[in-house]
Amino acid sequence: MPAEAASGNPFDPAQPTPPFAGRDALFARVHQHLTGAPVTHALLFLGRRRSGRTAFLRALRTRLDDSFIGLDLTLTPSVLASESAFWWMVWESGKLAAAGRGLSVHRLPHWPDDKSSSDQRKWLIERGLPELYQLIRPHRRLVLMIDNAEPLADAVIRGDLPPDFGEAIGRMFGPQLGMILSGHLDAEARLRHLAPLIDPDFTVRLTALTLEGVTDLLSSGRDRSEAGFAAALHRASGGAPELTLRAAALIHDISRGEYYRAEHIRAVMSDLLLWARPGFTLLWENLTTDEQAVLTALAYLRFDQPDKPIQAEQLEAWLADTEYPLDLTAIFSLLRRLEFVEIIDHAHRDVRIRSGVFEQWVRETVRPNHLRRVSASSASAQIDPKIVRYALIGLGVLLLILLAAILLSTPGGGGEAISTVVFGG
Repeated sequence: MPAEAASGNPFDPAQPTPPFAGRDALFARVHQHLTGAPVTHALLFLGRRRSGRTAFLRALRTRLDDSFIGLDLTLTPSVLASESAFWWMVWESGKLAAAGRGLSVHRLPHWPDDKSSSDQRKWLIERGLPELYQLIRPHRRLVLMIDNAEPLADAVIRGDLPPDFGEAIGRMFGPQLGMILSGHLDAEARLRHLAPLIDPDFTVRLTALTLEGVTDLLSSGRDRSEAGFAAALHRASGGAPELTLRAAALIHDISRGEYYRAEHIRAVMSDLLLWARPGFTLLWENLTTDEQAVLTALAYLRFDQPDKPIQAEQLEAWLADTEYPLDLTAIFSLLRRLEFVEIIDHAHRDVRIRSGVFEQWVRETVRPNHLRRVSASSASAQIDPKIVRYALIGLGVLLLILLAAILLSTPGGGGEAISTVVFGG
């Protein structure tokens, strides 16, 4: 059985090397990218919040063997203030990593402070990096690693870094240098400003853990669990990496040496909901009102019929009853979007929210009459056509009165001028 963390919990996310599972194919992709024919692209991993992007890069550092030297590049405001600052940071990170391997870096050339940014870039490619490669020996590779690369793209968008900055980074790559990036799925359009460093063929999406991945994760704990426990945990978390790990940690604490059972999931549900609430709230706020309506319908229909399949037609009927009508075409479009971001599963003519924890949060947080209030507020915001018609008539009468007054007050206007008009008594 694996040794437990200092806290006594093998699933403790705060330990230096928390358990990590279900990403073997991605580790193989990274190895292929770094050892294959050199390309001018970084390998980019995209995922939503709490999809395990940071955990993946952390685990990657432990999976890469001694022939790889990882350089963690931190995108501080000072680093992104200019192209020169970024190149200097790359150079210094390489020197520090080499020194950390016990290599003597005092013979490496000094950074050319007096040169322009374009000349520094050229110096790095033609002199600095080649001498660093020679120091670390030809069998070793430097790996530039940036977690959350969005600030780099934002600096290009602002103009702090040149438009060809992504191309400039890619020119440095070769047999002994590659790059791994991570970013938020919703920032994909912004990250394209780093093209050709960012390329669709070298972009990988971090998806939820499969049932096999959850089973693999549980192997870090006790040797035994109740039959079907892994499937129940996968259903509760939806395979979301951080949520799955947190649930496993809570379950390990309350199981008190027993093998894991499905009843343990129910026992930790309140604590799990409390931990997940901020993330669920942020996720909910980033959805459209129509997406929220569909998820609300799904959560309540699943509660009423837990063992029966739910289809789009039932969602349409439920929403109509709550005075939030959506036609089938709109519902199918929303389901495709929600499935793409892994909030729901839609297969075999059955629609369900992936995570049972999130489904319960929706029921506890959103009431059907909330949807009515949205609909009612929209209706009340509409202007009554009768009011519009009466206002136009009143405006026309007022214009006629003003025109008549102007004509009467003009010399030769057809009568004696009326200097004062008094309304009322």
